[in-house]
Amino acid sequence: MSLAKKIACITLDIEPDLQDQVGCVRMFDSSQLLNQYSSIVLENNIKVTGYIQTSLMYRYSKEIIDLYNKIPIEFGVHSHTHECNLDYFEKEVETSVKTYRNFFGTDPCGYRAPNGLINENGIRTLMEYQFKYDSSIFPSVRFDKYGYSNLNLPITPFVFVYGSNQIVEFPIACLSKIRLIMSMSYIKLFGLSVYKALMRKFPLPDVVILDSHPYDFYVKQISDNITGWKRYAHLRNADQAFSLFQEVISVLIEQGYDFWFMSDLNNYYKNMTNFPRIPIDALR
Repeated sequence: MSLAKKIACITLDIEPDLQDQVGCVRMFDSSQLLNQYSSIVLENNIKVTGYIQTSLMYRYSKEIIDLYNKIPIEFGVHSHTHECNLDYFEKEVETSVKTYRNFFGTDPCGYRAPNGLINENGIRTLMEYQFKYDSSIFPSVRFDKYGYSNLNLPITPFVFVYGSNQIVEFPIACLSKIRLIMSMSYIKLFGLSVYKALMRKFPLPDVVILDSHPYDFYVKQISDNITGWKRYAHLRNADQAFSLFQEVISVLIEQGYDFWFMSDLNNYYKNMTNFPRIPIDALR
């Protein structure tokens, strides 16, 4: 479905740094890192939607409030403990909603599952807890231990349907046809020049949900925690993370994208009836 405008949502999955056993988020612990990130957001007049692991609200309550006061940011939910075993999905949602409500005094609007791991039961749970939208689907293939294939799902917004219930799904951005995910971790791995070249033939959709994590911007500082091929992958272009972030934003601006909160995007879509409706059993 072609839109009258092009919309980009910059999202940040706020979770502990990779393999950090204590649960630190160095972007919250370092004013320098936070100021680098914030300056790019402010200088480009963009908005950020942060999906927060709600257990961090106990450790970083001051930093979360400071970030809210520093940049245009809204918060969704990214589980309570980043548990990836789907047997605990409902409990994670239940606890995260309660914690979010106690902290912000309101219910969350959107959800993003850890590592994009969600199944039929997960979508039903989000419906039961009355989330307005989900943004967990990476419409591609993943080959590690969290592997999935979502090639049967659209790369543009759609509705998951279960009986009379429904929830809007906003997939993570990928290039059309080849379905190469466009997130900060992938951009660092492959290089932005590769994306620019591919975009000439495989353009981005009208709605771009850019995924990132705090550690994407300073992974070199925590690289001793990472082993195997993932260490190599995360360290690719690690020194250029902030400049790549700026370049990605510039590319989106040049291509005519407006920058919205995810809640704005949901409000834009919620009354539409002419986009795909997918039964939840399409999740593999």
